[in-house]
Amino acid sequence: MRFLKNKFIWLTIYAIGVTFVFLYLLFPSVLVKEQLEATASAAGFVLRAESLHPSLPLGVKLQDLTLRLPSKPADVIFQGTLLDLQVNPVSLFRKHNTIHFRGKAYSGIFDGQAGFLSSAQTSLPVEGKINFQDIDLARYSPTGFPLFKGMTGLLRGSVFYTIDEATRQKVDGVLSIYLSRGAYPLTEAFLGMNRIEFDRGEIQAQLKNDSVALTKFEFYGTKMNCLLNGSISLADRLDESRLNLTGVLEIVGKNKARMNIMVGGTLASPSVRYI
Repeated sequence: MRFLKNKFIWLTIYAIGVTFVFLYLLFPSVLVKEQLEATASAAGFVLRAESLHPSLPLGVKLQDLTLRLPSKPADVIFQGTLLDLQVNPVSLFRKHNTIHFRGKAYSGIFDGQAGFLSSAQTSLPVEGKINFQDIDLARYSPTGFPLFKGMTGLLRGSVFYTIDEATRQKVDGVLSIYLSRGAYPLTEAFLGMNRIEFDRGEIQAQLKNDSVALTKFEFYGTKMNCLLNGSISLADRLDESRLNLTGVLEIVGKNKARMNIMVGGTLASPSVRYI
């Protein structure tokens, strides 16, 4: 109990508290926000945030932010209500400088980390990992990722990738996504149906340089199932990436039917052939 009665201890705690308050009030939020926006611009993106504040222990918190490409300022790649960035001080003495992040977007949450070669270099991270859950696809802009255009449902999963440090061109990555209670639009009607209403879905893919191996693209519903696999050849513009997928569409229930399909074209304009 003597510890609690020690005035020096309480004065020290008070001084530390006041110091933190002043540091918070004096934090150059506007300058830091402008620096982050400039860094994003140098990397080829347009970042805008409504506000920025310090975040303990060693980070900043952005609110109401958007990310766009300069060539398409009207199209939003990402829109979040909150993004908390934290620097890992230990990583400053390692090969990669690591930034941990977490946030809220599209009624869901996400977290992960990104590794950069040097804090002095302005470039995309050479490695990254993100986990997400309860993402509402109905709220997601189709311009952000054409594969999800017109899709609804709740999404959870993870993405991991690495970039070869020497060439900055060789990329390896893994995508794992699970969906529930939604619908996926068909580019062409199948037996009078123009979309698949599913109870559950799963997408598994592997990225290797300029090609995506889609090992599983499956949706299961009470009326129809869709099972696809194949590859996607990536283009500089994502919506121009070429599709090469094969699989089956199944009508379930009393009037069962099954048909093989081939999906070609691009992400922006896919073409379907029923075999």
